[in-house]
Amino acid sequence: MRKLYSAQSAVSVSQWAAAEKLFFVVVVVVAVACGDHKLGPSVPASVTKLSGDAQTLLVGNRPSAPLVAQVKNSDGAPLPNVPVTWAVIAGGGSLARITDTTDANGQVSNTYLSPAIVAKASVTAAAGQSATFVITLVPDTVGSISTFGGNGAAALVGVPLTLTAKAADRFGNAIKGVDVTWSTSAGSLQSSSGVTDSTGVTKNVITVGPDTGAIAITAASRFNTITFTVHALPKN
Repeated sequence: MRKLYSAQSAVSVSQWAAAEKLFFVVVVVVAVACGDHKLGPSVPASVTKLSGDAQTLLVGNRPSAPLVAQVKNSDGAPLPNVPVTWAVIAGGGSLARITDTTDANGQVSNTYLSPAIVAKASVTAAAGQSATFVITLVPDTVGSISTFGGNGAAALVGVPLTLTAKAADRFGNAIKGVDVTWSTSAGSLQSSSGVTDSTGVTKNVITVGPDTGAIAITAASRFNTITFTVHALPKN
């Protein structure tokens, strides 16, 4: 009986040692597998912007320079035939296409069309990961100035009156940096010229008199010329 027990014990010990060794190998294999975060060779790992980011574009359905992105795997190799989804996520506007497939170089290209409103537009290209293009939308070059304050007002002789003109494009966006030249039929102006600020506004001050009655003040810009009419009233 002691010999049988010893043989059985030897077998049990041998089996346990083998099982322990197998468990160790499995643990090592699992640990190595878990530690490798690389994606498969055909799985997109990154989407990068190649060109078209940080551009400036006029409002009014104007086409952008091409927005070009590239899709790569975890080894940094370009991935062809990968579906890419495009979207405008801020600022309005539209895209020539909303889906595309990467070419042999892993690249896709799209064109953004501007809205009518000045803003910062953001466009994404996504294929698992995503890249965001930012486009600055600025006022159109076609615009006009208009009376914005003081037109039709009245003031006592010798009392200053503020006149305000505003420059805007054809969509109503304020235009900064428009030169305005002022002149008057009577009274005296504080300045003979001005430039519109970031809100599209420029101001001047007229002191009416010495005569009473209607006075015509003109403000001329590269777009057009406008006329303010104010009335000088007697002090007494």
